[in-house]
Amino acid sequence: MSFLLVPHQVNDTSATVWVGALDEEYVSQRSVRLEIEGAGDERAVELDASAWESWESFRPDDPKSYPLVDRVLHLASVLKAPPVRRTLNHQRVEVRPLRARTSYSLKLRVDDQTVIGAERHLREGRVTTLPAALPAEGEKPFTLMVGSCFYGPEDRGGLVGGTYHYMPEDQRPDVKVLCGDQVYLDNPWRETTLKWYRANQRPGLFRAMLFDKYVANWTQVGGEDAGFRRLLADGANYFCSDDHEFWNNAPNFGGVGLFNTLTSGQREWWFAEASRLFRAFQSPSPLLHFEVPPLSFCVADTRINRDTRGERFMRDEDLKAVGRWIEGLRGPGVLVVGQPLLIEEKSTIGSLLKKGPTKAILSYVDRDLSHYAQYRELIDHIKSSEHSVVVLTGDVHFGRVARCELKPGSGTEFVEVISSPMQAVLGDKNEPLFGSYREAPADHFRITESREVVHKRNHFATVGFSSAQDGRVNMRVRTWPILRPGEEASPRSDTVFESALL
Repeated sequence: MSFLLVPHQVNDTSATVWVGALDEEYVSQRSVRLEIEGAGDERAVELDASAWESWESFRPDDPKSYPLVDRVLHLASVLKAPPVRRTLNHQRVEVRPLRARTSYSLKLRVDDQTVIGAERHLREGRVTTLPAALPAEGEKPFTLMVGSCFYGPEDRGGLVGGTYHYMPEDQRPDVKVLCGDQVYLDNPWRETTLKWYRANQRPGLFRAMLFDKYVANWTQVGGEDAGFRRLLADGANYFCSDDHEFWNNAPNFGGVGLFNTLTSGQREWWFAEASRLFRAFQSPSPLLHFEVPPLSFCVADTRINRDTRGERFMRDEDLKAVGRWIEGLRGPGVLVVGQPLLIEEKSTIGSLLKKGPTKAILSYVDRDLSHYAQYRELIDHIKSSEHSVVVLTGDVHFGRVARCELKPGSGTEFVEVISSPMQAVLGDKNEPLFGSYREAPADHFRITESREVVHKRNHFATVGFSSAQDGRVNMRVRTWPILRPGEEASPRSDTVFESALL
């Protein structure tokens, strides 16, 4: 079908590039090389034919590996069609040595062929290495893009990628952090709730359906200047998951995907299969770090290792690692997670029921971090920091900036930036399902500022950092509303927050 590349992690001397082959046969027998050009440097890296990792929609042990309900339905089915076979071969290629804060063009060459059109867009990209140190005032700030919640079927014009493509050059991000719901495997809800896609129809069909959703987003090309593919291909990407990489409220029961998440066996099966796809396409690790001294960044996945008992949203060893990272900070720390930390605590059934049965049920089927025992431990780690901590997150379908003094008299701050959604799901009335804005609660921090930064509008944010002469780190947050159909291709940004961090 096609080959494609996506830049993944970077540092100041190297870059990791993800290469995928979608439904391509005999990949190990193909000649595939990655061509890199930048700063007068040209080179080609031949991909290791033995390094391909494989994913398949149909496995030899199907349907024996399916949950009991689906095995029974499969045996009872009168449909005896052949299995659905889709494949992904992928590998991550590290390129080094590279120069600090230098842009490199990337091109995938397969069998020495020249490709045109949409296929060319899939095989080309760009990556910029990290600066060796934070830029000074007056220089282009080190900039991250923050985005979450992209429902591709409602972005038929590729306007998320178009907005990104037309950003002014001096405000373009060095790195993107996509902090959850890059795909909606559980939507449209009619397909996962009212239609039975698993082994009761054809082995491999349900996995193929999940795979198709990734492929649709990862290959969305709207010409030279639009499509989610444009965003993914231009600059490094750091990913963490949230529930729609699985289903609403995963791994717990959530209503969406009713017949496919009705039993614990079915939920475990779906969660495992969606996890394999997330690790294949997005990130193989639940914890990633990078440095732009004196800044330090940690991308922590709070979904993929979440349990169903309300104890943990990440592995205990990963939470301890986050604690050690905070303890070892030599300057401000930036933590990326899939859901906000500044949320009203919901630790008891009584506190939920006081708000009425409807809100209690909705809260139960859409759990946030405060439902988990680890929540207070993470909060305590942040409170113990000797330096400012910034949290970048999404999920809730509104944009917000909130801050407070971290330790009284220390000059350190805690800041949370929420950027959500890039493209909202549309409801039955054809209106986007934006969330209801909520002020940051003061359950654990004395909030001094909390405000909505984008009102019911698809958007992403950029966060720029530069070093000040007094040793502080200047931070500036801009919001970028997604272009609407018919709007002029000149994205407008608003500076919504500025601070100096210790």
